[in-house]
Amino acid sequence: MNILIISGGTPPSRELLKKEVEKSDYIICADSGANCLYKNDICPDMLLGDFDSIKSETLEAFKKSNCKITTFPAEKDFTDSEMAIEEAINLGGDNLTFLGFTGTRIDHMLGNLGLLNKCLNKNVKAVMKDDNNEIYIYDKSFKIKGENKSIFSLQAYCDEVKNLTIQGGKYPLVNYNLKLGDSRTISNEFLNEEVSITFSSGKLLAILSKD
Repeated sequence: MNILIISGGTPPSRELLKKEVEKSDYIICADSGANCLYKNDICPDMLLGDFDSIKSETLEAFKKSNCKITTFPAEKDFTDSEMAIEEAINLGGDNLTFLGFTGTRIDHMLGNLGLLNKCLNKNVKAVMKDDNNEIYIYDKSFKIKGENKSIFSLQAYCDEVKNLTIQGGKYPLVNYNLKLGDSRTISNEFLNEEVSITFSSGKLLAILSKD
């Protein structure tokens, strides 16, 4: 089940939002993430949060719709985004897309990377997207696709990534141990449409970027 989750970071463009809405089976909004849906005349299936940042006109409009609304206290041990992901998984979502999960708040951004990791630990596919990036996390070898000369970057997530090999990139790598903060794997390029990435242990962030 494809579930789109929209949070309150930098809102996606209309084009990106429409594209992801069309691919989704269910839409969940976390608090002010609903504002961009309201602006684009899209009603979510579920709206949740403490509603400290959503516009009043947005909330009132969705209260009059068939949208399921769940309110949480402002003081809680989880973010609205985390609860939205929990709800998505409980609904049977096995392919999640996050929009509005990046922006000016670096603390939220780091926490949201942790939510990608949480999905990985539960064997749920997830990707964080904005108009310039797609972010994935892996704990086993994988392949990524992109246009020729488009950019991809890799970063170790928490653990050291051992025996990292990159095939099909402009800058190949063989059996390299990548540690957190190592910049060697930043701004690589696709030579063709597919890059193969293998490693024996650790967790790896893969970021497809464009300016």
